[in-house]
Amino acid sequence: MDYFGRDQLKELFTVDTAPAVSIYMETHRRGAEVAAQPLRLRAAIDRARGLLAGDGADGVVDVLAPLEALIGDQDFWQHQADGLALFASRDLGRMYRLPVAVSDLVVVGPTFHTRPLIEFLQAPERFWVLSVAQKEVRIWEGSISEIAPVDLAGVPSSLQEALGTEVTADRLNLRSPRGRGSRPIFHGHGAGKDDTKQELERFFRSVDAGVRELLADEIGPIILAAVDYYHPIYRSISKLENLAEEGIVGSVSGWDERRIHRSAWPIARKSVERKLEVAVDLWESSYGRGKTESDLASIARLAVAGRIRLLLSEKGRTVWGRMDRTTGDVTLIREGGGDPGEDAVDLLDELAELTIQYGGRALEFEGSRMPTDTGIAAVLR
Repeated sequence: MDYFGRDQLKELFTVDTAPAVSIYMETHRRGAEVAAQPLRLRAAIDRARGLLAGDGADGVVDVLAPLEALIGDQDFWQHQADGLALFASRDLGRMYRLPVAVSDLVVVGPTFHTRPLIEFLQAPERFWVLSVAQKEVRIWEGSISEIAPVDLAGVPSSLQEALGTEVTADRLNLRSPRGRGSRPIFHGHGAGKDDTKQELERFFRSVDAGVRELLADEIGPIILAAVDYYHPIYRSISKLENLAEEGIVGSVSGWDERRIHRSAWPIARKSVERKLEVAVDLWESSYGRGKTESDLASIARLAVAGRIRLLLSEKGRTVWGRMDRTTGDVTLIREGGGDPGEDAVDLLDELAELTIQYGGRALEFEGSRMPTDTGIAAVLR
């Protein structure tokens, strides 16, 4: 799958020169729907062309040309996932195949429309499995439908790689008896049990540091997969803020990806649900102390000043308008419906982008779970 994380999202934020075209499509991996996908992209491009012409944008052909080239690319269409996000401007063009379905959408404006991707980054469909064993360290990135290995890129692949000549394995043999909760049995002679635990701690610290670097700024849960007695040791030294409370107990060496996914997905879903509960708890504890805001215009002024700690917005709700990113002044056009053109933006999308750019967090909730009826809520710094 194409990798999409916080760095890629922030790159899209850098485009602030109109016209910026954003196209989202639900896609299919197999079946009769695959043949119709190029036609659906053509229809989306035609829609974008109409919006560009209505806005009087120059260079329409140049902006859309890279997207039109994909229509006849048969290899491209034969290797799709569940969703597709396309971005085109005079300065930047990007394409991401997503492991989750997205609603078909075409937006043309002064900036890219990134709100569906912000939701994707928080969604329980996105998680990681970290398998730690002395002989092999592996990482998988998972979604609701699949899981795939990730290149370690700076994470030590084994205890030997992490510690090198410090490894005591040549003079100490360690094995675990069968059964959950069993304690390791140490054989041989030498430094003994304490030294071996210290060796594991050094190994785990090296792995943990590499994973923090590899998955920097990611908020999806990281699920530890390891033999039972590794779990308390790893958790005692880990600095991963999104390490899931639950893990997979036992070695996954030799497991196929379907089995790993089947074991990890329920843990991932539960972990992200807990994060949403914590966000609501933060709002409730801050309410009434001058640390919350639910008025969109007020939140806009606070956002451009970098004062938003946590932004909650209603999933599926759009508020079209214009926004001055210097002053935070907003002009409302209408709520709901497709892109109204006229250089309008989804104000909820703009506020989420600004919150993230200034180091805050942006989350989306179903309407029934929102703490306000305005479609937006902010916890202030």
